[in-house]
Amino acid sequence: MKKIIISVFTAIALSGCNDFIDLKPIDFPTEETFYTDVKGLEGAIIGIYDELQSSDQYGSKFMTLMEVRGDNVKNDNSGASGGITYQIEVFTETPANSNLSGAWLSLYKTIYRCNLVLQNTKEVQMTEEQRTQIAGQASFIRALCYFNLIRLWGEVPIITKTQTVAEARNNKRSPVSEVYDLIIKDLIVAKGLPEVWDESERGRATSYAAHALLAKVYLYSKNYQEVVNELTPVVADINAKRNLSLVPMPQTFPNNLKTSKDIIFAVQYLKGGVGESAHQNNRYRNNDNGNIISLEQTEFESSDDNRKALVAPTGSGQRPGKFNAPAANNETSADFPVMRCAEVMLMYAEAVNELSTVPTQEALDALNAVRTNAGLAGKTLEELPTKETFRQAVYKERRLELALECDRWFDIVRTGQMVTVFPGIATYRQLYPIPQTEIENVNDKTGWQNEGYTIE
Repeated sequence: MKKIIISVFTAIALSGCNDFIDLKPIDFPTEETFYTDVKGLEGAIIGIYDELQSSDQYGSKFMTLMEVRGDNVKNDNSGASGGITYQIEVFTETPANSNLSGAWLSLYKTIYRCNLVLQNTKEVQMTEEQRTQIAGQASFIRALCYFNLIRLWGEVPIITKTQTVAEARNNKRSPVSEVYDLIIKDLIVAKGLPEVWDESERGRATSYAAHALLAKVYLYSKNYQEVVNELTPVVADINAKRNLSLVPMPQTFPNNLKTSKDIIFAVQYLKGGVGESAHQNNRYRNNDNGNIISLEQTEFESSDDNRKALVAPTGSGQRPGKFNAPAANNETSADFPVMRCAEVMLMYAEAVNELSTVPTQEALDALNAVRTNAGLAGKTLEELPTKETFRQAVYKERRLELALECDRWFDIVRTGQMVTVFPGIATYRQLYPIPQTEIENVNDKTGWQNEGYTIE
């Protein structure tokens, strides 16, 4: 998707984008009035996708906040970068940790760009198809950002328009339920996107991605019937191999992420000195014990599991096979998956099981589709006779299937496993502290910090 990945025009146009953390004015007339035609809005959409690549998001910091925090990856280097990543590993992070402020800032920068597009889309003359596609993409990515924000921090400010300094200083955190309402509203808009794009536009958000992400939002809300409703057409197309399909993991990772039918949405990268690559260190490269794969190989049932070798322990300077795409001058173009067909099947299996008193064949078929794709024999209802045994089988499959894809920490919290996976760790650590720099920038600091953390 070169139109999305490379755009000198957009880099220039958006280089002045204001950082919410700095509270510089984010209502520059030159930015708000720039997008007066479709070409300007399409350039702005490229800038939105571009920020997802940031080292403060899927380029690096999300790996720390969402995987190192869990039990699939660990950091044993307490001295690197002042210990800021090690703090995440051992649950000693403070509101001053720059991993947190970097991610927060980048997420709100992306939201700011989405807001600029959405508020200008209403004013620009264009066809309804163009309006649907532009608004749908901005809405999808804004929803993704807010979903990551509430999973990391819980209550966060809802910002849906550009703000003056005074407005920004008066922001308050909104209840999680209200943030979810916005996410759902945005994803309903995004469902109007195309199922597929032309080959030159591959990588843009699609209606499949909107359905899948909306189902995931409902899963976190335990609204299992809506999960099934959203995923039913997607599962049907996966099973029919229509546009989407389960693909054995070694055929997707690490070299075919850009073309695999298993990928529903991914953050794209390119190498070649154009600023669109990911540094190979930021794909779990084991430098000085900074990224140690702690997912035990014994968690896999057998060597027949084609996922096993992809997440095997690595030696010094190595990356796990799952993200070991070729690198040149430390650049890798490996995309980072956000939603895959395999996860859709597992979400569907989980939701169908939660809606029944005992496991059903429908739920089992979805679970077994993932297992068969991994080279394993399917389970039987006799092997998973109760709702709880089936639930645990899904949780196990999610850990193995989605390892290193920035889901494990959230799954531990979502499924209530923190007490058993991390005994002795205070439960308030399920959410990160709000970055101290953000609290310093608001007038009323009441209620801004999460429970268990103090405002310095």
